[in-house]
Amino acid sequence: MAIVQFARFKSDKPEEMIKTARQAKAIFEKHGAEFLRLSRFHTGLWAGEFLVTTRYASWEAYGKVRYSHGQGRGIVAGARALAGL
Repeated sequence: MAIVQFARFKSDKPEEMIKTARQAKAIFEKHGAEFLRLSRFHTGLWAGEFLVTTRYASWEAYGKVRYSHGQGRGIVAGARALAGL
């Protein structure tokens, strides 16, 4: 059973969000995520915000990525800073 995780970010620096997402993608996929995708809302309540989607093959794969997430702490911190969180 696939596990899918969604995270929504606000940022007024799209180029930096794309750069950070590329770095995060490499780290997350290295540790077992099937994919990491960055999308942007174009309409509605969240227009202009970013959506990060990650998918894992199983809870075991999800746990492995979350456990090794510490290696990507700088990436996550950078994304949060860009998003003003």
